[in-house]
Amino acid sequence: MTFVQPLAAQSPNPPKANYRIAMNQDSFFGFYPTVYGAFRLNNRLDATAYGIFWTTPSFGTGGGGGLWTEAGGGVNIKTFDGKWTFTPQLGILNGKLLSNGNFPMAFEGIVPNITSNVNTKRAEGEFYMGRYTALRTGRVPGPNNALVAAGVQNNFLHWWINGGVKVSSAFSVGMHYESLGSNPSSGPSSSVYRWLGPYVQANLTSGFSLRFTAGPDVQDRRPTDGTGSFYKMTAVYNFSQ
Repeated sequence: MTFVQPLAAQSPNPPKANYRIAMNQDSFFGFYPTVYGAFRLNNRLDATAYGIFWTTPSFGTGGGGGLWTEAGGGVNIKTFDGKWTFTPQLGILNGKLLSNGNFPMAFEGIVPNITSNVNTKRAEGEFYMGRYTALRTGRVPGPNNALVAAGVQNNFLHWWINGGVKVSSAFSVGMHYESLGSNPSSGPSSSVYRWLGPYVQANLTSGFSLRFTAGPDVQDRRPTDGTGSFYKMTAVYNFSQ
């Protein structure tokens, strides 16, 4: 899952590269730092690279934890005024979440994904979609402790859309909708969650922001008593050179 911050509008001397480091935590995926870089090719096109350090223990196992690790890259396309960007990328997955075995595997899957951002004087918004697809089959213990192929591999469609209003240069508010769907290799598709809720964001300096989002899981329409709610927090630092 990529998290791409809108790049600043073009200036007479735009930076050669923009970087983003984010610390994320939510009620489903747990804690996952992300890094992102956009390297200027021309006024409207950047080459990009990103990485996500998934730390949820159930996503991996092994001597070093076998934690799920995502890395990828693509391009960032900007409109003429720089207020709208489109970022198609391809990520490589490493771990055991998609291959569904007992042991982590390198290159277990791929995730083609796209992010689009809008960033104006008064408005902000983001759309993300990624399709997590297993490429390899994990191994699990079988009869007589022999390793056999896992019977099912996991695929996911993850997407969200959000938008808000900049109340001031230091504060913005908006709404966030997010969906995660599961499509096992030998079974029907199902929805894991559908989140809907407001967010508040503080832009503490020109490069640092903090956003908190929370609300109900509208898939089950349960009361927000701890069984049907979500929360997400992201702290971001942007810098350039």
